[in-house]
Amino acid sequence: MKDNKELLYKTLNHFNGISKVEAYDLIHKLETLMFYASNPINTDDLEKKIISGFDHDYEIDPFYFTILPTGNFCEYIGHNDWLHVYKENKRMIPDWSIFETYYFKTKYAPLELRKLTKNKLLQDIKEKPEEEKIKHFLKNTAILKKDTITNNLLILKV
Repeated sequence: MKDNKELLYKTLNHFNGISKVEAYDLIHKLETLMFYASNPINTDDLEKKIISGFDHDYEIDPFYFTILPTGNFCEYIGHNDWLHVYKENKRMIPDWSIFETYYFKTKYAPLELRKLTKNKLLQDIKEKPEEEKIKHFLKNTAILKKDTITNNLLILKV
């Protein structure tokens, strides 16, 4: 048990000076990364996963949870086989569609939560199998367009 405390103190020294929200975000990224890790943990393998991306057989984010640097939580709203979409829960702003902000993670970068915009999505899938389908979809449809019946984002059907 004493070794665990010493290891915890060493680890917490790396958090010195950062905000609690940034620390929670980092811990969430570590949890997601540990989900993909082999047992026992090999840091060289994890470093390769971070640099080169993840295998396509893995789920994007097994926890369906994330927190933004603003302290707001993001609610998981849907996915397809290569994309997870989250909606920011804003505490002080009315829940009107003009104030909605969406974020995404892809299977090519499951640790990175990015604002859902046309340019950022195209950057994430550049030279990937989904690129042509998404380019065609975005030529005809706005990225945040919703199905009128189900109220789901149409990007999740691509």
